[in-house]
Amino acid sequence: MRRYDCLAAIAGGLTDELVVANLANTSTEWRSLRPHDGNLYFVGMGMVTPYALGLALALPHRPVLALDGDGGILFELSVLGTMAQTAPRNLCVVIFDNGGYVSTGRTPASRSLSGNGYDIAAVARASGLAQVHRVESVDDFAAAVRAALKEGAGPTVIVARTGPEQAFVGTSLMDGRENKYRFARYIEATEKLTLLRPSAKEHGEPPKPDPTFAPVAADADFGTVLAEGLHECGVDFAIGLPCSGMAAAQAICMTDNAMRYVPVAHEGTGLGICAGAWLGGKKPVAMIENFGVFASVYHLLRGHWTFGIPTLMIAEWRGDWGEQEFFGDSGDMTEEVLVAMRANHRVVSRMEDVKPAIRDGLRWMSMALRPTTILPTYELTRLRQR
Repeated sequence: MRRYDCLAAIAGGLTDELVVANLANTSTEWRSLRPHDGNLYFVGMGMVTPYALGLALALPHRPVLALDGDGGILFELSVLGTMAQTAPRNLCVVIFDNGGYVSTGRTPASRSLSGNGYDIAAVARASGLAQVHRVESVDDFAAAVRAALKEGAGPTVIVARTGPEQAFVGTSLMDGRENKYRFARYIEATEKLTLLRPSAKEHGEPPKPDPTFAPVAADADFGTVLAEGLHECGVDFAIGLPCSGMAAAQAICMTDNAMRYVPVAHEGTGLGICAGAWLGGKKPVAMIENFGVFASVYHLLRGHWTFGIPTLMIAEWRGDWGEQEFFGDSGDMTEEVLVAMRANHRVVSRMEDVKPAIRDGLRWMSMALRPTTILPTYELTRLRQR
């Protein structure tokens, strides 16, 4: 079956569902069939399903549809396990499986793993997902999508086996940032919330009052101060991958009723989830190592910078002065990597500066619509942990 025919079979039945679409012709075909401000187009490989997952978690009452591909889901399979763990009932993920990277050519070199027998549906089931459907006809595809979106029995994964045919319906006439603005404004209008806060005050107006910070005791440990600062600054969504310097703060955030904490297996996936959560009205933070930032350079450049999406990153600085473990030997290039990515950052070496850095980072990223990074030093994250 053709992907275009599948998309045509469901386009007319959608109303206010939010759709995150894969790059290349998946997006152009979908745009031609359902031109709508509730579509986010051309999301990069390995990021479609994480973005949709973040949206679904942020807006649990709103159906979210991901239009992913075999290449995209194979790029980052751990998101399937995170879907199973978080279990958003309003999320439907479609994986168009044509067995190759067809937009780049139709040669043996462009075949994907699924073109050699890799069973994506079986992997999804083994990841803990109960609602997994493999479809090979347009009618079955449309019925599966309608059931998933109507019943809210998700998370649902639909693997649709398609041929290599593409419908050439014209290219897009807007870039990622314009698409993001339209998508964000649509969510603002339909959810009655504010996502875009380019300025917290009018020109010439006195600054808004700072958040009320609890005093930082002389013997305070980093994990407690960090978790308190996030809470006091209104951060309500967090992802993390366990690391020694962040473990105490992550444990506190897991029990904070005002915050949704999502554990991830790859930092790039977590940043994609944060991007979707921000689009859904959350104020997200990624609690990771600096090496997690390194692992996420593609996700940041291809996603956050392409669309203009802010996320606060608290990155434990492994390889800073005092490091004694072998894997920190390349941490000295951390600031150079951030500068090369044009990523604003602040090094924090004093406990009393942790909370103000969170406050200022959130303000800056909301104005600039870009990620920002706080780099707590080794002395803070390691030597002052209880």
